[in-house]
Amino acid sequence: MQPLSSKTESLLASFTTRIAETAALRRAALEAQNARAEAELSIKARSEFLANMNHELRTPLNAIIGFATMLKEAENYDLAPEQRVTYAEYVLQSADLLLGHINTLLEAAALDGGELSFEPGEIDMGEALAEAVKRAKIAADAATVTIDVKPGEAAVSGWGDHVRVGQALDHILRTAIRFSPQDGRILVRAVVDDLGWAEIAVRDRGAGLSPEAVEKALSAFTEVHRGLDRSFAGPGIGLAIAKTFVEIQGGKFLIKSRVGEGTLVRIMLPPPREQTGAADVRLAG
Repeated sequence: MQPLSSKTESLLASFTTRIAETAALRRAALEAQNARAEAELSIKARSEFLANMNHELRTPLNAIIGFATMLKEAENYDLAPEQRVTYAEYVLQSADLLLGHINTLLEAAALDGGELSFEPGEIDMGEALAEAVKRAKIAADAATVTIDVKPGEAAVSGWGDHVRVGQALDHILRTAIRFSPQDGRILVRAVVDDLGWAEIAVRDRGAGLSPEAVEKALSAFTEVHRGLDRSFAGPGIGLAIAKTFVEIQGGKFLIKSRVGEGTLVRIMLPPPREQTGAADVRLAG
């Protein structure tokens, strides 16, 4: 077999180089296309989220203005005392709903910015749960839903940021309230699990979620459809925010749900003895 001439070798080298360059260009074009598609999906998701929040914010605000105006001009509307009480309750409920939406927006913006500061310390999980149940009372009363606190251990201590844990519980409870039927019951408790971790469980008997809906619910800026009779369940990012707040502190977030049977959400934080000190935790941008 005769050796290749230098010209032939040069042509082969040039051909190989061109193939490599073409492949590299194709990879770069594909990566750019994928990045563009992801950016377009992100922009679309944000637009849909903001459009939905526009409605979610305006609805309670309009109710506040409307009922407050009627209360101010009660004589013109010839309101009976019991009507005034009812309208005042509507104002309070709408204000509570509006505050919840605003808090969600602020928390989502902070997470989207890629940086959150945490101040970890020992948390009385039973106390944190009781405070969250108290904050959820207005929403629960408006939905005629009862929140039952099941007795647990005398002391359930975890390690984390008290404020962020409270915010996570607020989102979990509000989601359970929205998914619960009228006159429904939500069971909550704080216990220590077999590994010594502090655990809070929230159980509702609502419509439940399919595995696909659970996946969507844990993705920020995603809506979860709850059927023709219930339409969309608010901004739909509460569970995603709760999950992030828990896991960024080294905790665990678990959810089990079945359509027609309800949902169980459990959050777990490590015991204080496993921690060596307090430090700020920041999300990577």
